Amino acid sequence: MINYRDGYCAVHTLFRVNGSAAYKSILYSLVSTVLYYFMDLYYEEDLQDDEKLTHPYTIAALVAAFIFLLSSKVTFSYNRYWEACTALHSMQSKWLDAGSTLAAYHLQSSAYESVRPPCFGEHSDISDLLLERERSDETTPEEKIERIKTSGESTPRLSFGKFLSKEFKNKCKRVRQSDLRSINHPSSSKKGHHRNSSRTFWSPSGTLPVEGVPTSGSDRELLPSLFLQESAHLVSLLSAVALSTLRNEIEGVEAPLSEFVPGNAWPTFNSNDDPKLKHYGYRQSWLIRNLRYIFDISRTPKERAAYNMARPFHVIGGVSEREAYLLQQARGALAKVALVNMWFNEFVIREHLHGSTGNVGPPIISRVQQYQSDGFLWYNSARKLSYIPFPFPHSQITTLFVLLIMFLIPVLMISFASFWLGLLVNFFTVTLFAGLNEVSKELEYPYRCMPNDLPLNIFQAHLNEALLTTFAGYHPDSYWEVIPDT
Repeated sequence: MINYRDGYCAVHTLFRVNGSAAYKSILYSLVSTVLYYFMDLYYEEDLQDDEKLTHPYTIAALVAAFIFLLSSKVTFSYNRYWEACTALHSMQSKWLDAGSTLAAYHLQSSAYESVRPPCFGEHSDISDLLLERERSDETTPEEKIERIKTSGESTPRLSFGKFLSKEFKNKCKRVRQSDLRSINHPSSSKKGHHRNSSRTFWSPSGTLPVEGVPTSGSDRELLPSLFLQESAHLVSLLSAVALSTLRNEIEGVEAPLSEFVPGNAWPTFNSNDDPKLKHYGYRQSWLIRNLRYIFDISRTPKERAAYNMARPFHVIGGVSEREAYLLQQARGALAKVALVNMWFNEFVIREHLHGSTGNVGPPIISRVQQYQSDGFLWYNSARKLSYIPFPFPHSQITTLFVLLIMFLIPVLMISFASFWLGLLVNFFTVTLFAGLNEVSKELEYPYRCMPNDLPLNIFQAHLNEALLTTFAGYHPDSYWEVIPDT
């Protein structure tokens, strides 16, 4: 995906070649312009004498029909693109629901009995008391007004006790600053990078305790339980395998997976700007890359295989040799995803039967598998767009009329315009028609038409980071105690 910034009239976007439909369509315009020149040079008088051919209604009827044909193709291609986005987000959303819900069930197991926070249900007597939930540094509006009074400033007028004057808002502004909390690490806003590697719920080194149960009152880094690590690994692996099959439909070509390292920089939106491409052996100069794209030879099976090797999908915990072997034995994209889906479902059932989800009832546990099934359904919806091409008859007839327009527009321009005006109008008209056809071609396959493909690597990285939050455990403000009356 080409992530471009907005500017004045978006003029800066005109200088990008790779991924542009405009530069591809220029080839059609140049051929049509050459035809226009020779027609004007040798056949101008003959064309102007033929009134039937040069009558505007003759070509206008054909152009109108072609516009309807071309606009329908562009619309259908655009719908395929956004349908692919919807399927991808829904798929990962459901699988993330399954992982986070399973982690919440696991925290109810007996292994966490010593560190589980108190529950309001265990102290039903406190419900009869008039208590409020207190948080650190919480300040009521009355306390804020009292602060202003004690500071020597005049108290503003309050209208109907509801609407605050602008003066009062300005005076309270500095008070409210002390109550602000940022959810972003200061370094995470720099060019999309996330460098906060000191999070306490993940160990990049992969060293795990024997039991894996967090302990309270310790200053050392908290490590997730083996159950949480395995569930996060399976969900991450399922997403990575699914995305790799969407991006690469060529049977027998490698679809590499690698270990996810928390805290690394986010993958780039535009694959051509990824510095790791050269590291993995995908080297192309600026000129060669643009020329190959303009002549539509940049997406051969060999090129796509090298591109996929240079942008592997990362999996939490990595991929073992036995997992890779079984995935290789599964024939076809659907079989590979179904295999990992079965591993996750089996893991949930086995661990539930042996107490890893505490006393959570089977009907509640089934929600995890329901989320998993919904995600698998959305995967097949995304797979439909990856493996079923745009209808061939529609694509063929559109291409035929694009080539036909290259010859008809010069005839129309010679009959009704001067040489230079006709030359310019012919060039830009053919560029428009051919460019719309190229736009539709770029949107037909959203998962593999680089560089206009969807940023699947970013989606995988976001899912991995979201799965790491399942290691965080209980809410940090859930711990409280009941002080008996003395």
